Amino acid sequence: MRPVDEHGPLAHDLASLRQTMGREVGIMRRNARLARARRRLELLSKEVDQTWLRCRPTKDLVELRNMLQVATLVVDDATAQPENIGLHYNADLIDATRGSAQ
Repeated sequence: MRPVDEHGPLAHDLASLRQTMGREVGIMRRNARLARARRRLELLSKEVDQTWLRCRPTKDLVELRNMLQVATLVVDDATAQPENIGLHYNADLIDATRGSAQ
């Protein structure tokens, strides 16, 4: 295995991860945005996995890979939540509750 040639792609992937989680999986969520976040995380994970297979792991690569795994778990859990509990909420669940009360 060879070392990671450039840290630029890793830095870009980390920025994309942060942007995705901040914009799509923030405090106020919607199902469509969670689905978009899941797709983006899948693409990022594929890119990082390719780097993982061809290069010697570095601290940055391991951390990015771990962050992607945790982010995926957060999105999957948020998608599976049947109700709003705590600080984070899904606006689609609020809309559905209002619609069923009428």
